[in-house]
Amino acid sequence: MGAAAFAESVEPQQSGAFNGKPIHFIGIGGVGMSGLARICHERGLIVSGCDAKTSASQQRLLQQGITVCIGHHPSHLTQDVGLVVYSQAVSPQEPELVAARDKGLPVISRGELLAAVSSRQQLVAIAGAHGKTTTSGMCAQLLMQADWDPTVIVGGHSITLGTNARSGQGQYLVAETDESDGSFLLLHPLIGIVTNIDREHLNHYHTVENLIAAFQQFVGQITPGGVLIRCEDDPLTREMLSHPNMIRYGFSDTADVRATDVEPNGWGHAFDVEYQGQKLGRFTLRVPGRHNVLNALAVISLGLALDIPMSVVRDALWAFRGTSRRFQLVQLPNDIWFVDDYAHHPSEIQATLSADPATERRRVVVFQPHRFSRVKLLEDEFSRSFTRADGLIVTDIYSAFEPPMPQVSGERLAGLIRAQGVPWVRYVPRTELLGFLRPFVQPNDTVFFLGAGDISELCHELASQLRQGTGAAR
Repeated sequence: MGAAAFAESVEPQQSGAFNGKPIHFIGIGGVGMSGLARICHERGLIVSGCDAKTSASQQRLLQQGITVCIGHHPSHLTQDVGLVVYSQAVSPQEPELVAARDKGLPVISRGELLAAVSSRQQLVAIAGAHGKTTTSGMCAQLLMQADWDPTVIVGGHSITLGTNARSGQGQYLVAETDESDGSFLLLHPLIGIVTNIDREHLNHYHTVENLIAAFQQFVGQITPGGVLIRCEDDPLTREMLSHPNMIRYGFSDTADVRATDVEPNGWGHAFDVEYQGQKLGRFTLRVPGRHNVLNALAVISLGLALDIPMSVVRDALWAFRGTSRRFQLVQLPNDIWFVDDYAHHPSEIQATLSADPATERRRVVVFQPHRFSRVKLLEDEFSRSFTRADGLIVTDIYSAFEPPMPQVSGERLAGLIRAQGVPWVRYVPRTELLGFLRPFVQPNDTVFFLGAGDISELCHELASQLRQGTGAAR
């Protein structure tokens, strides 16, 4: 089933469901799936779903009245189910997904559903290897600040908005795209924002040339009269992506929207902005890192493209307080700080560690590598990514359904990093990690929990124990 056919059933004014039947989400707890489920529910559709384990996003769905089951099983496919949506994180051999196809039920991917949901509004689509979630959250904050009542689908829980998705009545839909499986090529945005292109998701694209071609196709699908907003500081976006109507942002002298006089401001930054030589004034962020200044420049460019007053843009950027798992700070007794961050690529790891303004504290990193294929492809880059750490603990690779590969492991990666001169590196199996960290974490430590797997759960479990005094830090 294509996006056009399904789009008829997701109009905001519609009630019921697809052909009068409910929509069932396999893998509903994922951040992208939960957001789409929420939007369908808010548009009056009947929604149910399941996932392998409990999560905070599931709890929020339950609070909205959405039925969520724990565990996958074909019995969830009751006779009244009219459409099945599956997450890319669900194995193709998952019996529930196989059963849905065997029953002849309409089955679409998360990406196809996003294309359907976004087809009836003007789409602002954010793409790129890094920075998508924060940039998407900032874009959503801008359109909310402008009182434009946007629909929003972001790949992280926005602290300011209190959600990762909302169904609005306005003209625009802000969506974080997913290039990992090529599903961003189902979209036809009015405004496309590309933050960067990096050696990522080559398990899908196989070559960098194919990856670049996909981004070029994405840009080519911007609708007539639309705008490309792209980062001038990123070599591949600068050299490979072009559009007749384009706004270039960055620190570079050749950028249309350019940041100057960047200064630390607590946990954020203050900076001046020029647009083609015209001064737009000074802006202030409450999220750390020069990479977030770049993200903010993309949003300022969006404001220019949509003719939103700079005073509104300035207020929106100041109001933005980040998204979950993007330098999410957890402050604990004994002046212990945990930083929960999704960084799982060498570029993201370096950006996150460079954003830490507290240089006088011991900086410990707990890293959970993600996907055997990524570690194999980028092990040299990973080995050089932790030079700002005073100590590093590497745990087992989170497979994301990939089979193990010979000579690819967390233990081997720890050895490669140790050889680069990081002061203290240790491999600790995932099953032993919580017990190891309880006595290891000390007062005045900043501990980074980095990775795209389940490392966030361990971060918050350990934080809960330390708050209750069951940990050893004192």
